[in-house]
Amino acid sequence: MDHYDIVIFEAEIVGLSVAYGLQNLGLRMLIIEPALPKTCVDTEIISPNAKRFSVLNQASKLLFQHFGIWSNILNTNTSTFYRMEMWERDSFGRITFDEASRKNPAHSLGYIIENQKVHNLLWKHVRNLHDITIITSENVTEVSFKNEKALISFKNNTMISTNLIIAADRAHLSLCQHVKIPLLSWHYKHHVLISNIRTEMPHKKTAYQIFHDNSILVFLPLRNPHLGAIIWSLLPKKAKYLADTSEILFNQHLSVNFDVKLGLCNAEGIRQVLPLQGCYTHKFIFDRLVLVGNSTHTIHPLSDQGLNLGLMDAAELIGEIRCLCHQGKDIGQYQHLRRYERRRKHSTFQTLLSTEGCYRIFIGEHLGKKFLRDSLLTVINKLPGMKAHLLENAQGMKNIPNWLR
Repeated sequence: MDHYDIVIFEAEIVGLSVAYGLQNLGLRMLIIEPALPKTCVDTEIISPNAKRFSVLNQASKLLFQHFGIWSNILNTNTSTFYRMEMWERDSFGRITFDEASRKNPAHSLGYIIENQKVHNLLWKHVRNLHDITIITSENVTEVSFKNEKALISFKNNTMISTNLIIAADRAHLSLCQHVKIPLLSWHYKHHVLISNIRTEMPHKKTAYQIFHDNSILVFLPLRNPHLGAIIWSLLPKKAKYLADTSEILFNQHLSVNFDVKLGLCNAEGIRQVLPLQGCYTHKFIFDRLVLVGNSTHTIHPLSDQGLNLGLMDAAELIGEIRCLCHQGKDIGQYQHLRRYERRRKHSTFQTLLSTEGCYRIFIGEHLGKKFLRDSLLTVINKLPGMKAHLLENAQGMKNIPNWLR
């Protein structure tokens, strides 16, 4: 029976980051990938869906700098923004984050990455590491846990053992049939429409967020000064209508909801609609099992902090496992992983609460809620200290692991 020190389920960006950060520790690792309908050209994984973008903050940048691959990420169509404007349509509420709002004006507000390209970059690095083996999950038939090891069985009647299973990204979907992971999940009343758009006027490296009754429109500026990615949270029927309608009608709706801020907008490529679901696990660790990334928390994209939370999970776990290895301790024992759980539960729950609070305040047509959110935006915009505090929290530097400082 083969033995691995660590088995990682569902290694997307977060899971691959864990694997990359644990190299050169003498650990033998196995990555169990989902059997997805993707095609590979050389080492490039290609997905037919709409391009998905995420915002990386300063803490995530620091992690990739430590890995030595930040310059490579900057070359994968990554863009930078230095200004953000938020407002309520047809009302007085408005807030602007710019250079004057930041404690360190040299820092950007964020880096916009194309998820698939960063995943491909990490994949190319990880698959060439000598201590990592990669297989697909379609042949896994059973996962069980003993006192001193976890066992994974396969269809061909073979079995492997491991000291620790790391459930990364959406691993709970493939592990739930084998392991009972207590998961609190909820469906949002919204679906999200994602697409790339071309703007008539240059975006000048500015991100936008527009609230209007039952929609939240987020615009992320891409490297091309006339291109951006939208993440549009809408009621399901409206999202489906806008995804299926003609390009002319979609462009009209988009330009109006954008208050024609950048002139006329035109959709480019696929328009894709995805349901929005939140989840949170009360336990991040079990004996021989640890959760990171979307396997333990997913949040509404209005704050665009989901990937940053997952990467800080990865960073914290990397630090803990390194420490345990240097001390010669069992990396899979529950008591040895409790510090990871304590630190990440605190940070994750704070972000979850603030995101859920914003979502519930900024969604809805009730006049009282509309007045409340307009007042909040106006008050915050007039308090430089408050804006700097919000930006500092968004950059994630307060809760980074000690080894990364």
